[in-house]
Amino acid sequence: MAEYAWARELCRQSESACPAEVLEELMAAPECQAFGPVHHFLTGAALLVAASNAGFAGDLEAELDELAERAACVPGGACARWGVCGAAASCGMALAIAQDNAPLKAEGWSETQLMVADLLEKIARSGAPRCCKRDARIAVRAATPWFERAFGVKLAPPTEEPVCAVSAQNTACVGKACPYHG
Repeated sequence: MAEYAWARELCRQSESACPAEVLEELMAAPECQAFGPVHHFLTGAALLVAASNAGFAGDLEAELDELAERAACVPGGACARWGVCGAAASCGMALAIAQDNAPLKAEGWSETQLMVADLLEKIARSGAPRCCKRDARIAVRAATPWFERAFGVKLAPPTEEPVCAVSAQNTACVGKACPYHG
């Protein structure tokens, strides 16, 4: 999809096997909005890129194509309107795509559902709505061990915790209650 062209180019350039690091690379791009549905693509993309860089033998370009198509169906505000955070949904989409899940295929189905449930619980316990960057960070970190188990790869842990660069733009920021607040 053309709207994610900048993100896809960054994905191609990344050599990191750390999903959290790839996510930070994507979210730091000047084209990345502070909030909104772009995170519904970026979150899953970070996991797919890191898994590919760690040796998962999927077709990254095809996976990113499919993720872009699916992520475009998740509107902004899905967390409030659907009761499902788009970042968690993105991780579920990425895992389902890479496992070639299908509606009638039993293998992988339960694991993907359990992962998304785990991510949603962690995001919900963060305490507040309307912070796509915080929720994307939580989702990627929590999804990492699920991807490692599913694909038999070792993903690198983050070397440092990021400090939010957009908190001043978020009127709903929880400040010091957020693990990424400066």
